[in-house]
Amino acid sequence: MKRLILIIIIAGAYLSNAWAQDEGFYRHYLLNPILVNPGYTGFQDHHNLLFNYNNQLSSWPGAPKTVTASYNGPVSERIGLGALLSSDNAGSLVRNRTQLSYAYKFILSNLDLSLGLSTTFEQSRLKGVALLDPAIDRQDPFLIDATSGLKLFDAAFGVHGKTEEFYFGLAAPNLIRARVNKESLVENETTSGFLKHFLAYVGYKWAVEDNNFYVEPSIMVKNLRNSPFMVDFNGKVYFFEDQLIGGLTYTLGGGDRFAILLGAALTNFDLYYSYTTSFQASQAYHSGAHEVSVQFTFGTRKNKLEDE
Repeated sequence: MKRLILIIIIAGAYLSNAWAQDEGFYRHYLLNPILVNPGYTGFQDHHNLLFNYNNQLSSWPGAPKTVTASYNGPVSERIGLGALLSSDNAGSLVRNRTQLSYAYKFILSNLDLSLGLSTTFEQSRLKGVALLDPAIDRQDPFLIDATSGLKLFDAAFGVHGKTEEFYFGLAAPNLIRARVNKESLVENETTSGFLKHFLAYVGYKWAVEDNNFYVEPSIMVKNLRNSPFMVDFNGKVYFFEDQLIGGLTYTLGGGDRFAILLGAALTNFDLYYSYTTSFQASQAYHSGAHEVSVQFTFGTRKNKLEDE
């Protein structure tokens, strides 16, 4: 019976556009805005290779898990390119995404501003093994549609800007969310529209000169598909020339959450870890959320130009 309930819940989530928007799950956008904003593509002068693992509701059987690999970097003074691959697993539901991003950077006197666009191809399906339970009605059109798979095309727009101490960003996902495979027994919900869903962030980093560390408060507002309106209040501290990082996040909305962040940034290698706990009653039945990111940086555009 428990398995049956789990399958019904997952299938229902699948048929209401398969998954809550990915940007709502990542905590490490604090250090890697490319996870949520195509406007950050190639914004820095070096190339970034990022691997991210996100385990929601850990210790809960069938809990959502996401593995992400991302690359972005500059190909000229003003143009950045990026690619992202991710795989989601939750119970019997599997979803794979392939994303390509492009950004153009404006270099002004006191401001670097980048405008980006990403396109995404998404495949979601319910594993056929979910129908082996004898309690399942194998003729149910919802389950048939789910096991056949859902293919979607989507696009997003983003802006990222930075001065010496101040930064900001805006991303608008689901600009063109269209189903590719039209043969469906269930009517598909449309969620497209400019700024129908969005996330926006702003932050400020200043130096505490007497103590040789930096403090960076920031805030993010999120209104995403299949997700409640939420606001993140973030605070980060950088020690030893930014080599050690600590942070806290309090999220209002969706039951409220609290997260801690720890990280180490070496010359060409970064490692970050976050733990998130919820104030919802369901927190008593799982071990919170864990997120780990490993990032490699290499081949700055400036060095390449000098070598030439």
